Order: sequence, then C-alpha cells, then structure tokens
Amino acid sequence: MRGPRLTRSGVADSVRRPDLTRGDSVALTGKTAVVTGGSRGIGFEICKILLEQEAHVLAVSRDAAKLEGAHRELPGLATLAADVSAVEDVDRVAAWVRQEWGRLDILVNNAGVFSNDENELTNRPDAVFFDTMRINVSGPYLCTKRLLSLLLQSDDPRIVNVGSTSGVFSPRLRGVYGVSKAALHAMTIATAGELAGRVAVNALSPGWVRTDMAPDAPGVPRTSAEATLALLSQPRDVTGRFFSAQGELAWAEA
Repeated sequence: MRGPRLTRSGVADSVRRPDLTRGDSVALTGKTAVVTGGSRGIGFEICKILLEQEAHVLAVSRDAAKLEGAHRELPGLATLAADVSAVEDVDRVAAWVRQEWGRLDILVNNAGVFSNDENELTNRPDAVFFDTMRINVSGPYLCTKRLLSLLLQSDDPRIVNVGSTSGVFSPRLRGVYGVSKAALHAMTIATAGELAGRVAVNALSPGWVRTDMAPDAPGVPRTSAEATLALLSQPRDVTGRFFSAQGELAWAEA
C-alpha cells in the first residue's frame, strides 16, 4: 500500500498537525504516559508538556538525583529510577504502572546516549558500540515488550520512539549513533506492522536541540516536545512513520 503523498512543505496531506502557537491542544486529560530519559533535556520537556495537557506522567531515568530535580520543578511528575536496558528494571517500571494506573496510554522511548565520533565503528573500544546499542535499541525494545500488555488496556495506545535524521539510510550514515538510530527506525516499522490496528507506533526526529548531550545546538527542547504532542494528536491509523517538527520524513534517501 502506498503511503500518504507529501505536500511541498514536507507534511503528509493525511496528517493533521495542531498549530500549537495558537493554543491548540490535544485531549490528554487523564491519559497515562511513561517517558524514558524524562529527567532532563527533551524527555523533561515532553513530561512537562504532557502534564500541561493534564496527563499523568511517569519519568524514568537512571539518574535518581536528576529525577529529584525534575520532580521539584514539576511537582505533579511521578518518577522512577531505572535503567531501561536492564530487564529487571523495566519489569519494575511495568509493575509500577500496573499498580498505580492499571493501563498505559502513551510510551515515549526517549532515553538514549550520543557520541559524535563518526569513526567510532572502527577505532573505538567495543564498549562504545555495545553500550550505545544497549541503551538506544535494547531499551526501547524492552520497554515496548514489557509494557505492551498495559498499552493494550488503553482505548488509544501510542508509542513514540525518539529517532534521528542521523539514522536515515543514506551514504552519510555514520558512527554507532547513526547505526543505533537506523536500528530503532527499523524496529519502529516492524513493531508498527506487528501491532497494526492495536497500537500506533511512530518515530520522531527531535531535531538538533540544546541538551546536555548537545550543549551548542541551536534549537530548544520545547520544540521537540511540541512535535511529540502533535504526533500524539494523529489518527491511530497513522503508524509506522517518521516525523519531525516540520512534518513527515522519509526513512531513507532516494
């Protein structure tokens, strides 16, 4: 089946994007959401914007101190220290959600690590590759699998995998970070196909925004959070696709 036609602006003509600058909102009141890597940067802003939309939000992070800081800034935010690449920790996240909410409406797989060394596949320690793949790929896999039964209790379940244009298939794909995001994109497509008609699964490129991992980036995390909110407003049959704040992206360059 052919995908939606793209407009000149790069936005799929079948995709509705609320104008957040006009105060458009998404009906998330009472929805439940888990955001991994939610203690800082893009994840923190996603937590914040979901709370503004009156959702219940659990931020998950390995850094307990940063989670405490996030909770101080956002008193309505629930937090849980966990490593999303560790099976027993993800099981604890699932147990928390099951006990506190009984279902899950939104999973944002945002936790990730980044290295900008384009040659790290061939001249860096093996640990760089294995650690990056463990966090950036195994983490979303485990969270999706362990939280799926709770997502299926929702009447409108959504998964957003935070990908990157660094993972678009092209001659410019470089380094373990690019490889990890390409793998995450592939997993997004495969999971969307497996869960078609049950859970909407999409990937989001947050853009080059200023975070601890990219302190000199020109953008701001709020833009990425708004893009996440816009993606959550789409019909549930919008699945297995890749978006940025500007609209739909291709998985590969022609």
